[in-house]
Amino acid sequence: MRRIRNQILRALKSGPKTFWELINEQDAYIAGFYHTLQSLMDEGTVGYENHRFFLKEDPGVREKIETLCSTCGLGVEIKGFFQEVYEKFLYVTEDRPLPLEDYDQGFIRPIDTIRRMAFIYQRGDLEGAEIFILGDDDLLSVAMGLTGMAQRITVVEIDPRLTYFIEHFCKKWGIGNITVKQYNVLEELPQEALGQYDVFVTDPVETHRGFKLFVGRCISALKGPGASGYIGLTHREASLKKWAEFQRFFLDSGLVVTDILRNLATYPEEENKFEHFYETYEIMGKMDLPIPEVDWYKSSFLRVEAIEPLKVQVPQVKDFQELYFDEESWATPGQRKGRS
Repeated sequence: MRRIRNQILRALKSGPKTFWELINEQDAYIAGFYHTLQSLMDEGTVGYENHRFFLKEDPGVREKIETLCSTCGLGVEIKGFFQEVYEKFLYVTEDRPLPLEDYDQGFIRPIDTIRRMAFIYQRGDLEGAEIFILGDDDLLSVAMGLTGMAQRITVVEIDPRLTYFIEHFCKKWGIGNITVKQYNVLEELPQEALGQYDVFVTDPVETHRGFKLFVGRCISALKGPGASGYIGLTHREASLKKWAEFQRFFLDSGLVVTDILRNLATYPEEENKFEHFYETYEIMGKMDLPIPEVDWYKSSFLRVEAIEPLKVQVPQVKDFQELYFDEESWATPGQRKGRS
């Protein structure tokens, strides 16, 4: 498996390791780890002497960049290389397009885009990977492009302002591994995108049918067993019953949830406001509320992995009203206006 292989090789770049040291640097179960390690030895990339594994030739991967939180050992910490990427990201996204009500847009804090990317890297799903991104308000493709790690990245995005911004960024910075296409999720994915990617990333709408539409499109882009996906999902407009429904959808599709980072990303209030933003919230019509004075809308980050041949399930969604609104979408701009 590409991901486990890369995790082993990047760990050995820093020097020889015992079996027990090396097993902590990868994600496979013992038997899977053993078979991947044996394959690397059989092909002559890895050697074994004095109870230690070592590289016999340069595998063409970077030495592992540590991103685990130094305090808890579980979360993501931005430092070193990724701190440099973050500083570049802030610079190149200074004039990013601001959200529009038309597309239910909103982007997370720049530091959280980098945290998401660092976690994807940590799990072995960035370096050398073919990545599919459905909707890129957060400009994750730009952050990934700055690392130079992915083999290729395809972004499909409905907003022409964002497709232009990403394309302009690629030209200015000489980045040739990112392709951007304008795309409406209500439409079928282009044939050339089906079954072609190792990894997908999306922040789906959280209605019953909308979530499955977004994620279903992404699943159809994956190669198969061993491929993975990353999904932003909140507790603000998705109850635990809805979470359970979505988890059943994953299982029925051939995916299993491997990781959940709770509230990894925050949507900054000031940057995400547009004219009459809160007037359209359902919750604003139910209570006499002031404009939020804190950043309150947060998103967890889920990782799923394909464990069997994928079963693509894409529901029919007739229009944007059905896509964006259900009984729990109380903080989706335009709802009250759309239902009046």
